[in-house]
Amino acid sequence: MRIELPIETERLLIRPLELGDAEDLRESEEWVQEKIDRFERDGGMSLWAAVDRESGCAVALAGLQWEQIEGRRELDLGCVVATHAQQRGYATEASEAIVNAAFAAGCERLTAMTGPDNAAALHVLQKLEFTPQGETTFEGRRYAFFVRQR
Repeated sequence: MRIELPIETERLLIRPLELGDAEDLRESEEWVQEKIDRFERDGGMSLWAAVDRESGCAVALAGLQWEQIEGRRELDLGCVVATHAQQRGYATEASEAIVNAAFAAGCERLTAMTGPDNAAALHVLQKLEFTPQGETTFEGRRYAFFVRQR
């Protein structure tokens, strides 16, 4: 399965990350490079840049990554909104567009993980109709675990 980029929404252009996005996102170049490397290694699956179409600046990393969760290979939705761009609906807008693109490309199941106390992310997942599946441990940390079927 391959998701065709860019994905366009009312306010966002979702495209592959570029190293220069690290400055807009206020993330380390090493971390952004890791996501770029993953994009190349995993057939386009990684976190992508969500760019505000008006300003041209990256405001979030959002995308789908292959992860091993509870011994199963899962396509996992992720979204990290830059601190200076939070509380503007970017996470919902980007995530909804990505979920729709994944299902349109033939995906049958998506997962999502977030910290059990991340109220903003929990709210977005509820709005996107992900179903809570309890908790899981991933890379040594506990997460609330969600699934959405097509």
